[in-house]
Parts: sequence; C-alpha cells; structure tokens
Amino acid sequence: MNTRFLEAFVWAARLGSFRTAADKLHITQAAISNRIASLEQDFGTRLFDRDAREIRLTFAGRNLLVYAERMLELCRDMYAANSSPAQITGEVRIGVIETIVHTWLIPFLQRVQERYPGIEIQLTSESTRRLHEQLQQGELDIALQTDMLTGDHIRSTGSGAIAMGWAGRKADWPDTGTPFTVAQLAQHPIITMNRGSQPHSALKALCQDEGVQLGRVHCVSSISAIVRLVKAGFGIAVLPLAPLREEIEQGNIALIPCASALAPQRIVISYSEDITTEAIQLVAMLACEEAARFTLGLGEEYGAGTRA
Repeated sequence: MNTRFLEAFVWAARLGSFRTAADKLHITQAAISNRIASLEQDFGTRLFDRDAREIRLTFAGRNLLVYAERMLELCRDMYAANSSPAQITGEVRIGVIETIVHTWLIPFLQRVQERYPGIEIQLTSESTRRLHEQLQQGELDIALQTDMLTGDHIRSTGSGAIAMGWAGRKADWPDTGTPFTVAQLAQHPIITMNRGSQPHSALKALCQDEGVQLGRVHCVSSISAIVRLVKAGFGIAVLPLAPLREEIEQGNIALIPCASALAPQRIVISYSEDITTEAIQLVAMLACEEAARFTLGLGEEYGAGTRA
C-alpha cells in the first residue's frame, strides 16, 4: 500500500475537500481523486459519499481513517527517530499578525534557517481572524496571533503578552507626570488596528468599563502607517507598545500615561498537527521559544508577563 494514497485520503477527510487537499499536498485534484479511487478499489468499498458541494466519509471511510492516521504517524516517527535536524525537510506555511512582523519575526526565521536548513518557510501577514480561518481551512500550517484556537487537529499555546498603551506625537504630549483619564483621551481622534483585532477590542472594552463614549476611531491594519499618522499629528494611537520602542526611544513618539490600564496583547502559537511530517511541530516549538524569549526580555514598561 502506498502511503501517499493514505496521505491523500487523510487530508481529504480532514479538510472536507479534494481541491483543498490537493492544494495542501501540492498536487492536482485529479491526482487526489485517483489515489482515493485506488484505495477504494483495494478495499472494495467507497470511502467518501460525494455530491456537487461536499464530500462525506462513509462508515468504511471513518473506520479506515483511524488506521490511516496511525500508519502515517508511525512513518513520521520512524523517519524522525533516524533523522538529524539538517535532514528534516518540508514546506511550512506561517501566518503572522503585524505586531510580530515588527518585533520577533526576523530572529525567529533566522533560528529556523539555522536549526532546520531543509525546511522552507512560506510567509503571510493577516489579521488574527483571517489567520484563524486560513488555519482551519488548511491554507496555513502555523498561525502566530493573539487568540486561542481549538479544533480537530489544531493545537494552541500561549507564549507571553505585550503591554498595550496610548501613544502620541512627542511635541503634543509633554511628560507632565499626571496620567490622563480615558474620558480625556477619548476626546482626541484615536488610531488603532483593524476592527476585531485585540487592540481595537481592548480599546472598546476599556471605554465600556469606564462609561466613556468613543469619538472618532480610525482603524488601520498597518503599524507602520499608524506610526506615520501619529508622527504627523493625525491622532493618538492605541497599540501594543513593543513595536513602538525605537520611535519612543528616539523621541519621535511619546507614551501617554493613562489612569486605567488596557488589556495586554496576547501572543498565541496555533498549528495544525501534520501526521506526515514533524516539520510543522518543530517550527511551532521554535516559535513558542522565540515568543517567550522576546516577551520575557521586554521589561516592565513594554512586557506583560509570560502567560497569554
């Protein structure tokens, strides 16, 4: 029995689509269909019920899935037990949020290249909500984002948190030593990340807790764009503070003290369990290590503990 046929069967079952399984395995949809047809011929039974919109496992297919996953896991473990890190190969598709792009992404990618030179990384940057969708649909292998995600064959680990705060143009916000109230800050135009993001949600929650009505709020997906807008005096920002550290230390942007604290931005590593290769789990473990190392090194002003 060809394990590639089992691999095609397992991914079609997990993802609920021959097309998505084909994309995952970098083969054609026809190849997926042919491999599953061969398995059906070998076992003398249909493994999927098919219609125009979806595929569903038959009773025989559900039974086979258990054994197919065990066989592929055994093959993976046998290979891993006899391979050095340099011999581990594969493509790992990683999605990241903006905060990570501007903080620990580069050191993380460098560690992956040094430790596992045979692993090829494919990178994309999206919002947490979109990364969740892509991970659940099998379009990503790992998501570096802000919220715990659970599901079949998906694992999540909290790896620290980053302090959230208010920032404005240095010339407009001299250090008076007196913190502002949320009501005072809400009178200014506010710039934060896109709707549904953790910074946006933290801002809304804080104002709701304080009984403050939000005024103008501009939602911008790019931290670099937000920094430029703040430096131009367009408004004040609610953001994770670590990506702003260089601008703050250079005196371009000022931290605005607030009497009420914003919830910190969590860092969560979520990944899809792959029974055919250990590359995904190994890269996810490195991401957890790098996130924890980064957040631990932030110090009191920018960090928010090691638990998400």
